[in-house]
Amino acid sequence: MSALAGGGLILGSARCGSTLVSRILRLHPSILSLSELFATAGPYAFRPARVSGARFWARLSTPSRAFSAIANPETAPGEFLYGAAPYSAHDPWRCPPILAVTLPHLSDDPDALFAKLGAEARDWGVRDLGDQYRALFAALARHVGGRRIWVERSGGSLVAARTLLSTFPEARPVLLLRDGAETALSMRDYPAARVAIWAWRRLRPIGIDLLGEAGHYGRGAAWPLVAALGGLGAVRRIAATQPSLTDCGAFWSAVTSAGLRALDGHAPLAIRYQDLCRAPRPEIERLGLYIAGDAPEAWLAAAERLPRRRPSRIPDLHTEERDELMRSCAPGEDAVRRWLGSRTC
Repeated sequence: MSALAGGGLILGSARCGSTLVSRILRLHPSILSLSELFATAGPYAFRPARVSGARFWARLSTPSRAFSAIANPETAPGEFLYGAAPYSAHDPWRCPPILAVTLPHLSDDPDALFAKLGAEARDWGVRDLGDQYRALFAALARHVGGRRIWVERSGGSLVAARTLLSTFPEARPVLLLRDGAETALSMRDYPAARVAIWAWRRLRPIGIDLLGEAGHYGRGAAWPLVAALGGLGAVRRIAATQPSLTDCGAFWSAVTSAGLRALDGHAPLAIRYQDLCRAPRPEIERLGLYIAGDAPEAWLAAAERLPRRRPSRIPDLHTEERDELMRSCAPGEDAVRRWLGSRTC
């Protein structure tokens, strides 16, 4: 394994603009920008602590029933490129997790890249899970060409911040912040977020905590069973049903508060989505200098064209709905203010 020069982690609550940041970083000539690798690895993303290459690859290439219910051409978001393009090697309704989002963003022939990676990974011996991921990053960088720094971005990764930073202590963390009410409102309309909110509300009473420090999704021992038992019809019904604004705001507050606590002792680069859209160039330059140590002019010129300012959806809500949403987001907004205030003291 030829190690890369460094790494980065984009940490956010989901629906906070992290997909945009992935697209910006993907244009940088030195950065291997990985989209949704950990999220699509699902219940085995951060377990077990040591694993063989064959088992590691099997987890990245075998979808669970719950994954297939969300990552498919009917319900998947636009970044699920495999289901939107005429690739033929795999059924998009039973898509290997790493093929759903990660590989199509890196290659025009994701099936060929998938086959090459699988052939390599199955021969890797037993080692720490973090080292298996590092070997995967190095292999991807070699196949893509010219990349020396990996950066992973998965929606909702903030809740796994402590796990990620302990697994990858070399990584530079970036905290992406967005207005809580706007984020929660976006969560209401996003199938994967709907499923997460449902699981957070319904499974906690039986001891399965989606946001728990040691038992969060991808790390807790119960999640492989939950994913395996998740009936396709049930998951699709949940993904098609809007949660209440109270639940959306409370979920955003819970994710944000837990994630900020996990950042104690770390000094991530904080970027506000609103600032990135309002004045892209200085924020993109900060990001490049922090992650890669440079911000080439050609990259800045191309990347600054990506952010788009969008009108707020909050004024479209009825007064009662707006008040409901603001109340449920208040704990998270207070946690953000206190966290930002502590950095200026």
